[in-house]
Amino acid sequence: MVYHEFALRLVLRIDAVACIRIGALQDASQQQQQQVKDKDDKNATTTKPPKPPKPPKISIIAANPSQSKHLETATMKVGKFWVDFVNLRAEEYTNGSRIPDLMRIGTAAEDAYRRDLTINSLFYNINTRQVEDITGKGFDHLRRGVIATPLPALTTLLDDPLRVLRSVRFAARLRFTMDDDLRNAAQNEKVRVALAQKVARERIGSEVDLMLRSQDPVGAMRLLINLKLVGTVFPVDGTGENVHEEDSERIFGTGLDLLSTTHNHLCDCKANRPFWCDTKQTTPSTTYFGVNEIVLIEDDEARRRLWYAAFLKPLKDHVQDMDKPDKAKVGRRQGKKAKRSAIMKLMVDELKRPLRDADAVEVIMKAADDFTNLLDAGCDLSSTACILGEVRVIYHGDDDATGEITCHMGKRVVNSNTEDDPLWLHAMEHRLLVSKVLGRVGSLWRAALILSLSEQLLALEHDELSYTIEGDVFEEAHVEEHEGIIQKYDAFAATMLQLGLIGIWSQEPLIDGREITTDGVLPNTPRGPIFREIMEEQASWMTTHPGGRKMNLIKHLQKVFPEFV
Repeated sequence: MVYHEFALRLVLRIDAVACIRIGALQDASQQQQQQVKDKDDKNATTTKPPKPPKPPKISIIAANPSQSKHLETATMKVGKFWVDFVNLRAEEYTNGSRIPDLMRIGTAAEDAYRRDLTINSLFYNINTRQVEDITGKGFDHLRRGVIATPLPALTTLLDDPLRVLRSVRFAARLRFTMDDDLRNAAQNEKVRVALAQKVARERIGSEVDLMLRSQDPVGAMRLLINLKLVGTVFPVDGTGENVHEEDSERIFGTGLDLLSTTHNHLCDCKANRPFWCDTKQTTPSTTYFGVNEIVLIEDDEARRRLWYAAFLKPLKDHVQDMDKPDKAKVGRRQGKKAKRSAIMKLMVDELKRPLRDADAVEVIMKAADDFTNLLDAGCDLSSTACILGEVRVIYHGDDDATGEITCHMGKRVVNSNTEDDPLWLHAMEHRLLVSKVLGRVGSLWRAALILSLSEQLLALEHDELSYTIEGDVFEEAHVEEHEGIIQKYDAFAATMLQLGLIGIWSQEPLIDGREITTDGVLPNTPRGPIFREIMEEQASWMTTHPGGRKMNLIKHLQKVFPEFV
């Protein structure tokens, strides 16, 4: 019996079971109708017998070797799940391709031994209702947490080099250990060459993405580095930058350290959630601005992009710090594509990731640098002053049309239009500086802040390795500095919540463009860049005067741009 015949028989079986159940329901309905008729109860209601459901539709997915789809497959939806049907098969490969040169219907043993891993070679026998371990290794490897191949590892990997990345992914996903034969084969030069030459970049990028979605993204990247696969998976030479091999090893080593530090701190936040990682604290402002705020701990997509950003951040920094003569020259005729960053080229051209992912990763990196610069410039002290002075901006209502904003300093209500207290003015300047960063990073601000914090923690670790202090003094100093960095960032983030900054990137202007030019605000405004300056000045005033009146804003704009009045 071939795969589509089995699928058809399953459909008939499902249809037969459904008909039996419908028949029983129809009999029950007929009995109810007869009882109503016997009692002559005109007010009684009856239930119409249900209609038989349509049997599942079988679809045939044609083979497409160019997309690594080597087999024709039958598929159908059973309940909530899609089920694929395919023959047991045997394969033979040519030297120049990972696509099977010869494929035929095989035995269960042939199918089991041609698979990538022993834990993927287990079969469920629908007749005996038992799982069968034809290779004799699958159950044992599952129990011991081992990733291994059914055949000699080098043979399996050279047949299909993508399997080396699948092995890494399963090891990270299940937190299993790769056996020695597989590790040795994965480091073989022939496997690296075959991976680079025989596997489409889309498939490599897809495996990397799945690794970073796994439970242990740090372990996956560590395996790529230890197995000497990282240069093949992340080919920095394809970015057009002159990155030397020794620099590449250092870059990815630092990237692994930063990824590990970031991952560990986020795990700590999950275990002991700080104030700013609680969505309840951001609800008033996000509701007012109409922003759906999800904390990083619960946001799978933002976390995945953060892992990319952490691992690749040292590459961005290295390219940015390179002397201009070392950078690849870009001709004027090569266009914007040639002027893209190394990160953009690596993610889009080499890993074939969507442009939105590459953009998000770059936004996180740049905002992390912005947060670091703010804190280095003294914004941590401003945060402390805001907290001690109890400076707060509170949002009431569901939107800016029906709600309102109130400002507070201690127990006193503040009028943002007229308040001249130095502490209040300083807090509003701080609010403006932070809002500029939030306007660029948007909802990914938590990821950027965690990355900035992790870079500081990693720098502290590297500094400690440069000198030695004997005894408990070193350990105590380390803990104090480590906690001091975390407390500084926690205070900075808490101030962002306290000043009502979460969601401010969606703030709508009080005065739109039509009003500025036609309603007498700045009627002589010319077209061009100056209009953007006016709108930016308006956004800055609204940020430093939360809840401020429209009339006060108009007076401010006319004072700043008197030539257009």
